[in-house]
Parts: sequence; structure tokens; C-alpha cells
Amino acid sequence: MAKLLVSHYLLILTIALILTFSWAESHSFSTKSSRAALALKEEKITHLHFYMHDVFGGPNATAIPVTKILDNNTFYGGLFVADDPLTLGPERDSKPVGNGRGTYTFPSQNDFVLEMVYNLGFTHGEYNGSSLCLLGPISPTSTVNEMAVVGGTGVFRFASGYAVAKRIVLDFKALLVVRELNVYVSHY
Repeated sequence: MAKLLVSHYLLILTIALILTFSWAESHSFSTKSSRAALALKEEKITHLHFYMHDVFGGPNATAIPVTKILDNNTFYGGLFVADDPLTLGPERDSKPVGNGRGTYTFPSQNDFVLEMVYNLGFTHGEYNGSSLCLLGPISPTSTVNEMAVVGGTGVFRFASGYAVAKRIVLDFKALLVVRELNVYVSHY
């Protein structure tokens, strides 16, 4: 009787292990894929050129603070949310190409620098419905800053590259900053 119980136990254990490994193989965390399966075309590099308009106050503000700034010298602890128009020209009423939406944080207790997480959402032209995600430090005292392109959607799936933001307008009275952006993006 004991031998029969042991053999039944071993049979049940063997079946359980087979089922466990079968389930694990069919429910894996990742699988291999190919360019063809993802319908990826040839890799190309695209240069985008447009302007971003930040208005930090007044009735038409496009960037607003959402936290209290803890240090007036470094803006430490500051968090701003932005919904900035992107245009073809430097004038605010220039033809729109999309919106830049994201956050600016001031993470340094010692330096006047901000970190930008920013999505460029294109709403016009051949890139309508596509987006790029930028990430990087911005020094408000520098006229030129560089950020990484860390991803994208639509036409810009699998995007990587960099963006150079050049400040061309700094108007303290209007609380306005206009930046010229040159974005170089590799995508399929």
C-alpha cells in the first residue's frame, strides 16, 4: 500500500512539474521579436526645427508652479507644469506645429538648474499624432541647452537622439521665454 501511495505521489508530482514548466513557457515575461514583425522600416534621421513659448505668469500662463519654492536662490523644491505652444516661427501667432507638455523640477539645493521631462506632441503636418519625449537638465542662465530624445510614438517609435534648445527671447516684464529647438531624431 505504501509503495502504491509513493508511486501515486511521484506521478502527481511529475504531472504538476510538467504543467508548471509548460505554463511558464507559454506565459513568459518576454519574447523575441523581429523588425519585420514590428513592421519597422529603414532607420532614418530627421531634423525638426520649431519654437517653444513659455509664459510663466498672467492670464495666458503656459507654465505654472505647483509646489512652494523652498529656496529663492536655487528654486529648490520647485515644480512647474507646462503646456507650451510649439510654432514654426518665433512669433506666438506663427503657424502651430503642436504642444510641449511636461514638468520642470528644481532638484538642486546648491545650483540654479532644472530637470525637464517634456513631451513634444505634434498636431499638424506629416507628424500629426506623433510625439517625442525629451529628458534632461536645463540651466536657466545658459542660452543653449541640450536634452536627450528618449523615445517617441507614431512615426517616432523607437526614437533616440538629442535636442538643442536656444533661448532667443527672455522678457522678464512679460514673463516670457521663447526657445528655438533643433531636434535630431533617429527613428524607423
